[in-house]
Amino acid sequence: MPTTVGRRRIDLAIPKSIWNSLNAEEQSLHVIRSLSILHPRWVFAGLSAACLYGFQHSYSLHDGTTHIASTSGVKSGDHDRLHRIYMKRIPAWIHSNRFLLTSPARTLIDCAEYPFANALSIYDSALRMKLVTVTDIRTLMIQTVCNEKAVSELLRWANPLSENGGESLMRGRIIEQGFAEPLLQVEFENPDNFSMPYRVDFCWKLADGRIIVAEYDGMAKYRDDSNPNRANLQSKLAYERERERSLKSQGVASVVHVFYEDVMAPQRLESKLVTAGVPKLK
Repeated sequence: MPTTVGRRRIDLAIPKSIWNSLNAEEQSLHVIRSLSILHPRWVFAGLSAACLYGFQHSYSLHDGTTHIASTSGVKSGDHDRLHRIYMKRIPAWIHSNRFLLTSPARTLIDCAEYPFANALSIYDSALRMKLVTVTDIRTLMIQTVCNEKAVSELLRWANPLSENGGESLMRGRIIEQGFAEPLLQVEFENPDNFSMPYRVDFCWKLADGRIIVAEYDGMAKYRDDSNPNRANLQSKLAYERERERSLKSQGVASVVHVFYEDVMAPQRLESKLVTAGVPKLK
């Protein structure tokens, strides 16, 4: 729909076919960019700010809502998909010389309201990108009316060694289910190339000497739709078999492969870890 801003006539709509080709985060970003043109003084907050920063998170958090910081509550005429996050003082940053958004620390504090495993992905990602420190978040937390318990719990577990949002989500589920905390990105010798050791996503080294490894394989680790003869797929599978044989020769008792579907069905994840012998602390 064409919209006039000042002397500029702007078409904020995009073809339905293009819209449907976007994932949930990309759709949110399109809406944010459009709203920033219509409302250049809006300060984006919460999940909207997390999208602009590029913090990794689950697409399932998106429900079409745009989040902005506000010194007031809901206003008459607000769209039902607009969420104002009240702040007595808004710590605004400028992103890409265009967008106003809350500081990284404030963004994480507001994202602590999401379920623990989902929020952990955002915290891990922010620390990995080095846009914020634990001290930044903790300092702002004690100055802010917020869910201090949730923020403190996330700061306790947040770890920049988690390489992507899927691994963070999986680790969040592991913590929620009471399993022992895994070591992250542990390296094992690669006999074929000593300069490139094997690195595993999760590792437990038990008191009895056993070593258990868990790998997050996501949804499409082995897919290669561009290769009709499947040769590339076979090569990947052969590499994984050799890698696993090498890990077991170095004392790994079991290797658990976890897929996105397992993480989204926690009972399946729990069953796999229990079967592998990962100890529970509660």
